[in-house]
Amino acid sequence: MKYLLATAAIAPLLMFSFANAEALSADAAAEAKPAAEKAVQSAGGKNHGEAVFSTGVAKGRDRLDSATSTSALRASEFETYGARSLGEVLRNIPGIRAEYAGGEGNANYSIRGLPLSGTGSKYVQLQEDGLPVLEFGDMLQFTSDMFMRSDLNLSQIETIRGGSASTFASNSPGGVINLISKTGDTEGGAVQGTYGLNYGEKRLDADYGGKISDTLRF
Repeated sequence: MKYLLATAAIAPLLMFSFANAEALSADAAAEAKPAAEKAVQSAGGKNHGEAVFSTGVAKGRDRLDSATSTSALRASEFETYGARSLGEVLRNIPGIRAEYAGGEGNANYSIRGLPLSGTGSKYVQLQEDGLPVLEFGDMLQFTSDMFMRSDLNLSQIETIRGGSASTFASNSPGGVINLISKTGDTEGGAVQGTYGLNYGEKRLDADYGGKISDTLRF
């Protein structure tokens, strides 16, 4: 009988503690939600977490609702690859053939099924924030990726293979590769140093963003 009375006395305390724990976890989730939404918006997503694809299409939409062959690689993903050049990053995207041997630039890019004609990217256009870096990407020793870098300011990389790519971009029957910069929605930054142990490379990357006012970011 004593054990039954002790259990009956402890049960309300356990229920009260469990209710408090649930309330605290709910409050923590509510506080974390705006930060997660800001991170998604900074990477080009909607408030409810859907990834909006806007490269080589008439109107940005969720990739699952589109009939085009698309891929999106976020900075949080390719930062873990340890890639030193844009070519090393792009070779991780399905459907893209990237051949690189000259370091940071002058690599060869093509879409699976199309030939690599010489150097550069003859059938693929490389863009930054929707604008072409070069109209012709296959000029000798003067390719698009020589003017681009995969650095800390990069939010995500969007690619479209075939489909509407040739309609919304020039010299791009194979597809479009678009490097999208960070917008400053997520405040803060980072500094990264790279030093080649057995090859000549000394590189310093820095990135910082934030709000100047309610309507202006950097």
